[in-house]
Amino acid sequence: LNEIRHTLTADDKKYQIGFIAILFPILYAILDGAGTFLDGIYLDELKLISEDNALLAYEFTFAICAFIIFLYLHFCKGVTVNPFKEGTRISAAIFETIGQFFYVFAMAGNAIISAPMIASYSIFSILLSRIFLKEKLSKSQYAVVALVILGIIMLGLSEEL
Repeated sequence: LNEIRHTLTADDKKYQIGFIAILFPILYAILDGAGTFLDGIYLDELKLISEDNALLAYEFTFAICAFIIFLYLHFCKGVTVNPFKEGTRISAAIFETIGQFFYVFAMAGNAIISAPMIASYSIFSILLSRIFLKEKLSKSQYAVVALVILGIIMLGLSEEL
């Protein structure tokens, strides 16, 4: 195995990293989609959990994860974390909490319409990267963006009819 590893060329390593760079977002999308589907079932279809309880469950989960990461950083890595010097991360946590609040109530109100609209963040990320980062998009990429936006509009209008 070590002989094979040492014989990899720079192109081979580039393709391995490229494969991982494609694989992780796909796995994230699958897990996120499954979670959103289950959120819709629990909050909208079966009403198994109230919005307040769902928010508490999300926030306690995030708090437990933050505590575990803090312990890991402090005891395993020897890093001291001062929350007053983490303005960007604190801001991100606040915006995540606000987003979670709107997500839960949107999913509880009408998951069939909310889920595709919430999932469209990736399309808006593409458009914002084109505007602010000057990313180049091909005609087929623009066509896919237009189709997704059209689909979201059709979902919204179908609910009104």
